[in-house]
Amino acid sequence: MYIEELKPGVLRVSASADWPKPYVGVCGSMHGNEPCGAAAMQRIASSFKEGALEPAKGTVFLIHANPEASSQGRRHSRGGDDLNRLWDFEFTETLRREAWGYEHHRVLELKEVLGELDLFLDLHSARTPTPPFGISNGEASIDDIAKEVGISFLVQSWYGLADKVITGFLKLAGVPALSVECGSHDDPEIADTAHRIAMNFLRVTGVIDDGNETNGTEVRTVHVVETITKPSDEFGFGAPWTGFQELEPGTLVGRDRVTEIRVSRPCYAVLPNEDVEIGEDVIYLAVDT
Repeated sequence: MYIEELKPGVLRVSASADWPKPYVGVCGSMHGNEPCGAAAMQRIASSFKEGALEPAKGTVFLIHANPEASSQGRRHSRGGDDLNRLWDFEFTETLRREAWGYEHHRVLELKEVLGELDLFLDLHSARTPTPPFGISNGEASIDDIAKEVGISFLVQSWYGLADKVITGFLKLAGVPALSVECGSHDDPEIADTAHRIAMNFLRVTGVIDDGNETNGTEVRTVHVVETITKPSDEFGFGAPWTGFQELEPGTLVGRDRVTEIRVSRPCYAVLPNEDVEIGEDVIYLAVDT
């Protein structure tokens, strides 16, 4: 077995010294306050190093996306930017290089690795309780793979966000990619959930064969059709929404002294989070396909 650290936080593993295809990447902790992904990567890396797990074919890439933010326990590094909003690389044309922070340099560093991948999984967690769900970039067989990793919902489109996140960048590169929200940050089982999903992904893509099967689950497919941003500091939800809670037409999503937002059709509350800055996304609304 061959194991090499390509870049800080990027480990590649293969049974062959020539690092053959397919290249299958698993990424964690794009946001430093979501430690479950990095924990899953460390656990899998340890299994490879100890010989308890071996690659069956191709090359596995284990990626701790934002180690600086992780070390600080913050969503992004102090004074930095959200790493998962930089994958359109617009900053390279609009922001002078001297003003770039850690995440700007990191996204360019990771771009060199990720553009060569054949399949990709990105692990996250949410502020509020949510069943594990995936976000597909719609390339090739990724939706079929998603149904084998152990999620409850699959989002096939994400209105207003796809161009900036890592799965959107990979779609432009033709790389099938899946992001998974594994549950809430403070779920005591979140690290185990992230590890289970990552292992299932490696099994179903064929790069490991540890004798365990992936048990497909019933997965409901939805589309995000509306992104609601926070209009003011006074804005608050009409109720303490949880992930994929069903909302009926007329349900009050939230209000402040000027604005009242209600849903117009049956939908799901996705990633509700009041604790964001004005102008940032406070909730997404999704509907069945």
